[in-house]
Amino acid sequence: MKAELTIPFEELIEELIMADMKHNQLITGLRNLDLDSADHYLGIYDLITSLFGISDLYGLDRFSDVYFRYMDHGDEYPITNMGQEFRPLAKECYQSLVTLANEVKAGQLTDASGDE
Repeated sequence: MKAELTIPFEELIEELIMADMKHNQLITGLRNLDLDSADHYLGIYDLITSLFGISDLYGLDRFSDVYFRYMDHGDEYPITNMGQEFRPLAKECYQSLVTLANEVKAGQLTDASGDE
């Protein structure tokens, strides 16, 4: 049985990004309290790269650089119940990822050695 998406792609990705930001914020909080926070990877990043269709290794490197740069800003926001404070940052992250994904798919990215 194939289910039809009832949420726009952009909103879905933004919600996933916000969930990952919230998760990273909570993991950082645990670490700051010297509580064990290892091995709690949710795989949201992997899901997002799959949804974007990014499989090229160099593209994945660039994608992860951009994605995790935004994740690092999560602890600059207050901890709240729903994490809606992340929406502007998630929207910005989404737009950056779309731009990068389009460049990867168009073959417009080259690595530092000049190879594609």
